[in-house]
Amino acid sequence: MQINNAGLVLLHSFFNPLFSRLDLLTEAGAFVSNNAQHRAVHVLQFLVTGQTETLDQHLTLNKLLCGLPPDQPLESTSDITDAEHETCFELLSMIIDNRPAIGAMSIDGFRGNWLVRDGLLANANDRWEMTVKPRPYDVLLAHSPFSFSVIRHSWMDKPLFVTWKP
Repeated sequence: MQINNAGLVLLHSFFNPLFSRLDLLTEAGAFVSNNAQHRAVHVLQFLVTGQTETLDQHLTLNKLLCGLPPDQPLESTSDITDAEHETCFELLSMIIDNRPAIGAMSIDGFRGNWLVRDGLLANANDRWEMTVKPRPYDVLLAHSPFSFSVIRHSWMDKPLFVTWKP
């Protein structure tokens, strides 16, 4: 499956604190409801694009990262609250500010250069595999403090193995 938000994996280590702060997770780390799980899918897409409307076909990676089957239909629109908007803005600002290797960059610049990325996603029995289409400046990933080669959250059915080579 082709996806266009493959860079979302760069943020995966922030999902648990983000979802907790937005009251989408229980103290045990599970989603509080199906609605909260669906909301998390849309919050992740808002992080990537800044938009509140996304066709279901563009939410495949988000669904996997939130523990939903990729073929489960979801609504295309989600009303992002002011609190969710502010929390996402703060998270992206913090990430940009703490990654000096990428230089001064706006949130939209970060989204366009790092998060909105083409990739190929495949189901491999015991795991998902994703290959991210490289760009020349991906050499900066070698200086990244974030690990994203294998992604596994408690709410995911199986891990996601990521190949992202500069």
